Amino acid sequence: MSIYQGACPSAQAENPPYQRYTVEEIAVRDVHLKIQAVHDLNIEEAHHILTGQRIWSAAKVLTLYLAEHPDVVDFAGSVLELGAGPGLPGLAAAQICRKAEKVVMSDNKDLVLKLLRKNIDKNFPKERARFQCAHLQWGDDVTSFRAKHGRFDVILGADLAYFRPDIPLLIETAKELLTEKPSAVFVLAYKDRTRKKTHNFEWEIYQAAKRCGLQWNEVDWRALPKWDEMVDPCDVKNLHLLLIKHRAT
Repeated sequence: MSIYQGACPSAQAENPPYQRYTVEEIAVRDVHLKIQAVHDLNIEEAHHILTGQRIWSAAKVLTLYLAEHPDVVDFAGSVLELGAGPGLPGLAAAQICRKAEKVVMSDNKDLVLKLLRKNIDKNFPKERARFQCAHLQWGDDVTSFRAKHGRFDVILGADLAYFRPDIPLLIETAKELLTEKPSAVFVLAYKDRTRKKTHNFEWEIYQAAKRCGLQWNEVDWRALPKWDEMVDPCDVKNLHLLLIKHRAT
């Protein structure tokens, strides 16, 4: 995976303060994208810039996995990215799976949805009709969201939850929005930020998935080629990649 991070602020950058969009080029196998985002976010700026405007290591790992294993998504007629941020995994899936006629990029922040629209327009100028940007708050408006957008063969999520109490809402939302197909899958990449050795993110995900009738398998993402070219060394130890599916009956 080759990555080029442009140093020039985007001419289309909007508010708020500290806005500093740059373009990062992602090229791996069949994925070739230019993603506008905020790069090099430090702790002080995190108070002013939504974390959803940055491409995190988990999103890059998920994108690399999809590029190296296109069979995970190439059957899909519909794709949803939860908490999409700049939208790297969802846009990568759309590029890999050209037959997906419905690609919905969701977030719960209007500013992030504006950024998503920019990245869709930048990378799919002639295929805009395939995409929708939609507001989604886990656990609050899932029923109305499903009534409007339907269910999805593939759901993607990268670094969505920072606090353990958010995990049940995330898993329940994915359960409600997955189609009933045996091949339907929620691909989740995340960084475990908990400090306790017990009741970590993995345990919370397992418990939530079990309650929802889902099962999961962890993927050894470090077996993917060239992962070290894109993952922050500080993130390697705590990054995880899961395939979550309906429990076999």
